[in-house]
Amino acid sequence: MAGEFRSDVDPEQLYISIAALGHFYLGNHYTLSAIFGRDLLAPREKASRLRYMIELVLGYLRKA
Repeated sequence: MAGEFRSDVDPEQLYISIAALGHFYLGNHYTLSAIFGRDLLAPREKASRLRYMIELVLGYLRKA
């Protein structure tokens, strides 16, 4: 596990990005739900979004 992640990541920028991913989704769920025609606060939708966010962040953090 050691050495699996990049060493050049700015932790403050990463934190801001992770917070933004969650905030945008939750802060705009009414509009996004209307646009996409589904309830983005339904448990299944939230779980799907969380999995996507985790993969997105880990994809950034992992070494190429």
